[in-house]
Amino acid sequence: MRESIRKEERKEKGRDKTKKRVKELDSFKGFLIFLVVLGHFLLPLSDSPYPLFNRSFYLIYSFHMPAFLFLSGYFAYGKWKKRGTSFRSLFSYLLLYILMKFMLHRADILFYDVHTTWPDFFHESSTPWYLLVLFFLELTLLPMEIFRRKKTGEQVISFYFLCLILLSIPLSFMKIGEEWKDFLASDRILGFAPFFYLGMLAKLGDFSFQKIHRPPFVLGFCFTLIIILFLPKLLPYTRVFYGTWGYRIEGEAILPFFKKHPTLIRIAFIPFSLCIAYFFYGLLIFLRQKKESIQPEITSRGSQIYFGMERVFQDRETFLMKMGHYSMPIYVFHRPFRDAFFAGGLEQPFWHEGIPFWLILLFYIFLLLLSLLLLFVLGRKTLDNLCRFRFTG
Repeated sequence: MRESIRKEERKEKGRDKTKKRVKELDSFKGFLIFLVVLGHFLLPLSDSPYPLFNRSFYLIYSFHMPAFLFLSGYFAYGKWKKRGTSFRSLFSYLLLYILMKFMLHRADILFYDVHTTWPDFFHESSTPWYLLVLFFLELTLLPMEIFRRKKTGEQVISFYFLCLILLSIPLSFMKIGEEWKDFLASDRILGFAPFFYLGMLAKLGDFSFQKIHRPPFVLGFCFTLIIILFLPKLLPYTRVFYGTWGYRIEGEAILPFFKKHPTLIRIAFIPFSLCIAYFFYGLLIFLRQKKESIQPEITSRGSQIYFGMERVFQDRETFLMKMGHYSMPIYVFHRPFRDAFFAGGLEQPFWHEGIPFWLILLFYIFLLLLSLLLLFVLGRKTLDNLCRFRFTG
C-alpha cells in the first residue's frame, strides 16, 4: 500500500515538473543536441572544399555550444534558487566525465591507433570538456549561498554574475594559457563562462522565451547570412567558436587592429552567437505559431492536408522535446558511434575536388539521418537515469 502511494507521489511530482518546463526551450534543446551530433559528424569534413559541409559546420559551431551553456545556466539557476548547490549533481558530472574519458579512450585505441593504457584525465579539449565546465561553473555558485533566500539577494547575485562575466574575458587572454593549454578544460571554462552566467541572469530576470523579440531575431538572421556568404574571410576569427585561450586567437591571421585588441573578438562573439541561436529558436517558435494560426482556416474546409501537416508538426515537436529532455545521455554516448563510422576513412574522398553535387548532397542527407537515428537510439529514459545515477524508481 505504501509503495503504491509512493509511486503515485512520484508520478504526480513528475507531472508537476513537466508542467513547469517551458516546451519551447525543451524543443530548442532537442534541436541543439541534434546539432551537437551532426556537428561532430561534420567535423572531419570542416576543411572540405565543398560549401555544404564547411558552411554547415562553422554555422553550427558558431552558436550551438554557447546556446547550450546559456540554457544550462538558465536551468541551473532555477534549481539552485530552490535547493542550493547540489553536490550530488556536481559529483555526477565528474563521474560522467570519467566515464566519457574511458569510452573515448577505448574508441581512440580501436579507431585511431592510440597505444596509451590510460586516458589523461587532467587535460581535455574533446567532447567531455562540457561536463568539466558545468562542474566548475556550478561550483562558483557556492559563495552566493548566503544570499540565495535574502530579499536583496538577487541584486547581489546579479552583480556577482556580471563580475564573473567581465573577469572571464581578460582572464582568457592570460599568458599562463600557453602553459596550461587544456588543463582541466580551463580554456573552455573561461571561454564559455559568459554564456552560462548570462543564462542565469536571463532566468533571474524572468526573460520571456514564449514570444519572439524582433531585434535579436533579425540580427541573428543577418549573422547567419554573413557566415554562409563570407566564411573564407571569417575563418581566422572562427577560433573563438571553440572557447580557446586568447593566445590561439591572437595567433590567427586577423587584422592588425584585432591583434592589438583581441578581447574585442571575444566580446563581439557573445552577442553574435546568441543572436544566431535566437534566430533558430525564433524559427521553431514561428513554425509552432504558424501551425496554430492555420488551424481554423483549414479545419473549416475539412481538409485532410491539414491533419497530415498537424501530425508532422506534433511528431516533430514531441520528438524535439523528448530529445531536449534526454540530451545528457545523447551527449555522453554519441561520440564512439561517430568514431566508428569514420574509422574506415569515409570522409577522405570529400577532401578533394571533383565529386558530383548529387553525391555530396546524398552523403550530407545520410549524415543528417544518421544523426537523427542516434538521437532516437540514445534519447532514452534508462540512459538518462544512468547519467543521473538513478538505479531505482
